[in-house]
Amino acid sequence: MRGLINDWLRRLIGYGILTLGLILVIVQSVRIGTFRRNQNRLRRRYKISASTPVLSYGAEVEELIQTAAAHAGGNARFAKTSGSTGRPKRTLYTKGRLRSLKFAYIDFFVRCCWAMRIKRTSLYVFSSLAKDDSLTSMLLDEDRLPDYLSTLQAPYRVQYHPAIQTLASNYGTTAVRLWILAIANPGVLYSTNPSTLSNFFDELSTQWQQSTRLIIDWCTKPETFDSSVHVIARRLKSRGCDDRLSRIANSGAPLTLQVCAPAVEAYVSWTGGYVKPFLDRLAKYLPAERYRLIPMYSMSTETIETVTHLHGHTVTFLPLAGRVLYEFIEETEKDQPANLITADELEVGKAYTMVVSDPHGLRRYQTGDLFLCRRMVAGLPDLHFLRRRDLEYSFTGEKLTAEHVSNVFRMLREEYSQLGTDRFLSCVPSQPLDESIPHYKVFLIGEVGNGSAVSLAGLGRRCDQLLSQVNCEYKSKRGSGRLGEVRFIQVTPGDFINQIGGSQQSSTWETQFKFLPLYRRTWELLGE
Repeated sequence: MRGLINDWLRRLIGYGILTLGLILVIVQSVRIGTFRRNQNRLRRRYKISASTPVLSYGAEVEELIQTAAAHAGGNARFAKTSGSTGRPKRTLYTKGRLRSLKFAYIDFFVRCCWAMRIKRTSLYVFSSLAKDDSLTSMLLDEDRLPDYLSTLQAPYRVQYHPAIQTLASNYGTTAVRLWILAIANPGVLYSTNPSTLSNFFDELSTQWQQSTRLIIDWCTKPETFDSSVHVIARRLKSRGCDDRLSRIANSGAPLTLQVCAPAVEAYVSWTGGYVKPFLDRLAKYLPAERYRLIPMYSMSTETIETVTHLHGHTVTFLPLAGRVLYEFIEETEKDQPANLITADELEVGKAYTMVVSDPHGLRRYQTGDLFLCRRMVAGLPDLHFLRRRDLEYSFTGEKLTAEHVSNVFRMLREEYSQLGTDRFLSCVPSQPLDESIPHYKVFLIGEVGNGSAVSLAGLGRRCDQLLSQVNCEYKSKRGSGRLGEVRFIQVTPGDFINQIGGSQQSSTWETQFKFLPLYRRTWELLGE
């Protein structure tokens, strides 16, 4: 009976979300129509003139952020980036800005529900169960159990409760997530980083017994669980959850998501940049004929870069974030004020870096993110994220870029079918203390021992040849002996994350860690 009542309430909430979605679609149309006027107003408000310099993150930007923080007073909080390509950046977030950011996500989600006719609007977010100083953790911070209706719509919000934290410590994150999914049976899954969602399904597939231990204990000895866990479970209940839990507990082999949480019909995730291997891997667990992938808008810790616009089943991304002044520089141009252009001046088919100004200390800030203008929508550019502009490394002037290594990885996959499209590759510079010549390490990230046999030494030699083809300076440095041959290494995801992000990220990597094709610190310095 409790599951029936909860699902009836979920349906009422869903009707409200769909109605709100229609209203917000209309509101967005108005914002598109007034975009140019609002941009001119922000230019005056932020005192941006023709001579205002373009700034990358550094001492000057940090000083502007500190000035904005001083103005905010005790309302100031700071979110940190992952620091995977260098020193972590600190970005100012006030309570008001956090509320605005939460609403930006709500706006995106409810418009998606309206445009795509999502039947069951309850949402499960694959957020970290551990707290850190990331923006994601800051947004999801809960100091008490949310209200009843909130847990029905967003069951993931119970995860910060001490009782659930204890379950995670005893059974593991994957087991807790499976328990919540099976009980609540949400309609939509969300994971900013698709590697988080991919890792969840990988663990269910390879560690089913460990991942179901919580559900087995819940079904066989419920009296051993704290009363607060039972309260939370009753709040989350949905129709058929007892049968689903029993089926999971009694299964000796992994079950599909369709069995564990049959109401799921869509998942939201970041699709830009370098995440294709994880999306390909997810497609095996979430086949396109059954589950709809909804691409997420572009966002950095510093700012929202694009906002999702939906027309039927067409998804586009427009520079429409509130209180953000957008300017752009063509990919081939230098970061000079004279090269800045406005959003309506972009040309279809060309790539641009995004420069933003906002009331939180960013003043003509060069994000370093490169976008392709795919089309114009009501006078605004549809911006598809391509890559980070400044991802490069050089030992002796070879200037190896993320684009170079991404092209090489694509060619390697074409030549070596064993690599597939769903195993991540990453390049890291290396200069061991006991070796006189530096080299690059290329990591094949996956469970060691899994997959078809492939010669790592042979892959290293071929990778070296291909890098020489795409980068003539690399070829020259290899020929002169100033660079050593590429070394191909296979590592587990956990070992790679611990080294790249440091052991402190082992439990919070879902919010903090970024898989990149190239890193800008040497293997020996990473993790310090």
